Amino acid sequence: MRQAPADPAPEKSRLARDSLIVGAATILSRLLGFARDVLIARLLGAGPVADAFLAALRLPNLVRRVLGEGGLNAPFVPLYLAIKQEHGNGAARRFTGEAVGHLALLLLVLVGLGELFAPWVVLGLAGGFAEEPQTLALAAQYTRLMLPFLLLTTVAAMLAALLNAERRFAMAALAPALMNAILIAILGVQLLQGSEAALAAQWQALAVSATGIAHLALILFALRRIGLPQPSLRWSPEMTRLVATGGATLLAASSAQLVLLIATQIASTEPGSVAALYYADRVFQLPLGFVGVAMGTVVLSEMAAARAAEQDAMLGRSLALGLALALPAATALLALADPIVSVLFEHGRFGAEDRERTAAALSALALGLPFAVVAKVFGQIYFARQRPRLPLIGSGLAVVAAGGAGFLLARNGHAAQMAALAASLAFAVQAALLGAMLAREGLWRPRADALRPVAAAMLASGIMLAALAGLGQALDGWLMPDQTALRRMLALAILCGGGLAAYGAAGWLLGAFGVLRLPSPLAWLHAHPLRKRRG
Repeated sequence: MRQAPADPAPEKSRLARDSLIVGAATILSRLLGFARDVLIARLLGAGPVADAFLAALRLPNLVRRVLGEGGLNAPFVPLYLAIKQEHGNGAARRFTGEAVGHLALLLLVLVGLGELFAPWVVLGLAGGFAEEPQTLALAAQYTRLMLPFLLLTTVAAMLAALLNAERRFAMAALAPALMNAILIAILGVQLLQGSEAALAAQWQALAVSATGIAHLALILFALRRIGLPQPSLRWSPEMTRLVATGGATLLAASSAQLVLLIATQIASTEPGSVAALYYADRVFQLPLGFVGVAMGTVVLSEMAAARAAEQDAMLGRSLALGLALALPAATALLALADPIVSVLFEHGRFGAEDRERTAAALSALALGLPFAVVAKVFGQIYFARQRPRLPLIGSGLAVVAAGGAGFLLARNGHAAQMAALAASLAFAVQAALLGAMLAREGLWRPRADALRPVAAAMLASGIMLAALAGLGQALDGWLMPDQTALRRMLALAILCGGGLAAYGAAGWLLGAFGVLRLPSPLAWLHAHPLRKRRG
């Protein structure tokens, strides 16, 4: 007798629930990080000191986004779960201890080399500083102060991957929020004291390393319930498997951040553009973090534990969920780039010219947000199967596209905007390549039931855009720079809240949220018995 297929509703509900939990924790971290950068903009402005500090901060931010927010999940979680299933919990924990021990040793060497060759590290992040020796010297100083963060937070990220493999997502996702809260507290003290910009940047660089200690302490506290793995330098066959696929997997999983790193190189060719791109990227990271980190944490864990036959349907649900969140966010950023940057950053040393440059970069980045989310979702099925080669190829081509397009576009000036536009183009290239690869291998078959909510989300985003245009005209006077900060923030909050309400209502009516088990009235009418009898 054939067994009836399992009801997919619990899996669908759990996927959405866990994704929203991780997304909410990530958005808290992004909001705190955003508040931190508003304070940095007020304290440092967008001049040479800001360029130097923010270029140096690129490396810790890259590590924190790639590793501290789930990047190590891709190489670690599928292998850990496979070892646990084949050899038991003890073998899986021993493997974790080996991974932590070898990673810590490697990082000690890399941090030591970074301290010695800090100027060259800076030039790898912002090559344009070669023509600005004073800015380069400052950036090298700040980099040396921040480098211990890399060791601390990467070890913490490896241990957080163990939590994610055991489907304990919340504490690992909350760790970056604690780190940003510490930096905000120190910035608040500096602003009250009226610290000079260069000295304030130096103390902030030291504080970045201190947050690495906090990150590691929080993850160790979270691990007390399931037990701490013992670090070891023993080399096992499992470590060989991790090294064989781990580097490629990590590079492929971090493609979005690598693209943005290339964009920073492009922006560094014009004074003030590194800071403008950085501030625009911080706004861009709010929705990208909310959706992308959830896709790279929860979806990967679910796919790695699922049977191969279930992964196609899970991919469709994940894509629908990701785009239901990414499409309205991209639309809102395009429509509200100028008021968002003005209200949040146009204070202190951050002037009108800085606002225009940053808003242009934010609009360009917004174009690539849906593609970045699609590429993130598409990559998870390869990572779950421990097949990183094709995502790595797609990531490499995306980085090449970003570099080539960026340097061509930036020839005529507007380096921050052109660098951001190149990044969006790279995200589109990566998403298209991965989608084509999945379809060719039969790992993804676009189905009407999965594409219907995506179309609904696109239409609902258009309705939201019209609502934002009307609200923007009504609130234009309140958003002017000569208005009080409270009035401008209130106007921006009304704009964002009105847009969210418009999208939520339109999306519900059109059926964009089916993956959240929120059937639309149209779906109810379609299934209603009275309608069937009339037919």
